[in-house]
Amino acid sequence: MNFYDKVHEMVRCFKETNEFKEYIKLKNELKSDLDAYNKLKDFKDKQKKYQLEYIDGKKQSKESLDQMQNLYSLVIQNETSRKLLENEMKINVMLADMQKIMGDALKDIIDF
Repeated sequence: MNFYDKVHEMVRCFKETNEFKEYIKLKNELKSDLDAYNKLKDFKDKQKKYQLEYIDGKKQSKESLDQMQNLYSLVIQNETSRKLLENEMKINVMLADMQKIMGDALKDIIDF
């Protein structure tokens, strides 16, 4: 058994899930609506920045939170964008589950 072959197999299995296929389909659909695509991209860029600032312990202003909520409200008005974000959450749960399974299996190494 080759470790790297198994890792690649796991990635192929992930890419064969309905959730992943639906995500790719929705992302490609959204690219045909450049305005909606750019709005979602802008939201995701700002969301990433907001989350990194939070992780770094920077105080989040109410104005910043309100701006994120307003952007989110605008983005989800587009059905494809809304479905894409919903699907992304499902994928994130799957990845978190995968990480937990791997972490539990490697507990002997992690808990030295």
